[in-house]
Amino acid sequence: MKESQLVELIDGALEVADSASQKVLEIYHSEDVKFESKQDGSPVTEADIASHQILNTGLVKLNNHIPILSEEGNDDAKQDESLFWLIDPLDGTKEFINKNGEFTVNIALIEQGAPILGIVFSPAVEENFYGAINIGAFKIKGTERTNILPNKQKEDECLVTLSKSHKSKEDEWFIDECKKRFGVVHEIPTGSSLKLCKVAEGKADIYSRLGPTYQWDIAAGQAVVESAGGVVNDLSGNPLSYKFDPELKNPHFYCAGDKEFLWLELFKEN
Repeated sequence: MKESQLVELIDGALEVADSASQKVLEIYHSEDVKFESKQDGSPVTEADIASHQILNTGLVKLNNHIPILSEEGNDDAKQDESLFWLIDPLDGTKEFINKNGEFTVNIALIEQGAPILGIVFSPAVEENFYGAINIGAFKIKGTERTNILPNKQKEDECLVTLSKSHKSKEDEWFIDECKKRFGVVHEIPTGSSLKLCKVAEGKADIYSRLGPTYQWDIAAGQAVVESAGGVVNDLSGNPLSYKFDPELKNPHFYCAGDKEFLWLELFKEN
């Protein structure tokens, strides 16, 4: 996609994300948040469905030739792996239910398997992020928009962000490896795709995920991180790639701000 075409899509996609986010926030502040369990055991709420409908309607109006793959369903008749939207209408449903605010609405545009545009809106935290390849990454807070950049890795200190909902054995292993390498490690528990955004804006150095995730969990955040200058790689050092497949899961990966640092050395024992 030409850069001029991508620029044209950004403003419209931001408006769509904002509309979905405001609806999610309205439901979040209601007295009774009801949820059900999907077949895989993960929760789904009224907000997931409402956001899904707003995102689908808005993105189709923006460009009805780009198919949409969503956590909450997709149009099988429009499968096309060369260019498609990959969306998570409500990332961090557990955070939403637990009322800790750290949930997001995620939109990614995938071209030839790579996320070239990513939008991560966090309406309760009131911090929104977006990034596009060769254009840059940005944070929107209120009416202020600022360019964001990741950290240059320090040799004696590491800021590690990890799930706010749970700390897995794999997380504990990785923290221990970081302590061996850096000495001083600061843990930054964070919900949803905000973990990747923490790396993109330099508030964390690395996020590792050594457990299962779906494509829509990561794609938008990856676009933000890579647009800022960081990396989201599998444990072979290759960027995560995406397909129009609702069943496809991501491999284990790490998200880091300093792409020159030898992060793979930390994973060689895993």
